[in-house]
Amino acid sequence: MNENEQNNNAGLDADLDNNLQDDPNASADDGNNDDAQDGGEQKEGEEKGKEDKTEKDEIYGSPETFDYSNVQLPEGMQLDEELLKEFEPVAKKLNLSNKSANELMNLAVKLTEKNTAKFSEFAQELQQAKINSYHELLNTDKELNANNEAQYNQYLDVAIQGLKAVATPGFTELLKTEGLTHHPEFIKTFHKIGELCVSEKIPDAKYPAGQKEPDAADVLYGQD
Repeated sequence: MNENEQNNNAGLDADLDNNLQDDPNASADDGNNDDAQDGGEQKEGEEKGKEDKTEKDEIYGSPETFDYSNVQLPEGMQLDEELLKEFEPVAKKLNLSNKSANELMNLAVKLTEKNTAKFSEFAQELQQAKINSYHELLNTDKELNANNEAQYNQYLDVAIQGLKAVATPGFTELLKTEGLTHHPEFIKTFHKIGELCVSEKIPDAKYPAGQKEPDAADVLYGQD
């Protein structure tokens, strides 16, 4: 192979490289692809901008007056007017939309329900502890002698007669609710009333000569 052929071969390779680099179709395709890509990104950006604006409009933008009709209240619960007067200026200061204000109110309602349930549970525990203390007093009271079942039942029968004689149904229910039916002092009190009902006189009472013994009803309810 002579020197000229070598140069021609080298020149052919060089021309081929130049033709590929200078191909107008290749350049046009690259330009079109770039434009298409830029257009897609711009459209995507516009759509995202619209979504962001819609989301901001839902979060922000205080109305002239707030409407709480979408707040889910449990049965029997109402929004506190005084608290609303405190809440609304803050909501307007934060530029909250009506939707955002309702969402905060729903959260506040849930928090209130949860705290109310906890308070109710705590109150029941306290009440039960109080009733348990009455049982302890009952078991250690010497007069009632609750450990002697026969004697205690006899004592209790008289107390029940006294309770039935003077207590209204509402009062009896109150005693049960508060656990006072197991309180020694209540049992002793109604036992004394029961004794009056059975004997129809005041036990161990002494009256001057010529004075009439008072009626049991007068003792319990007073004289007119």
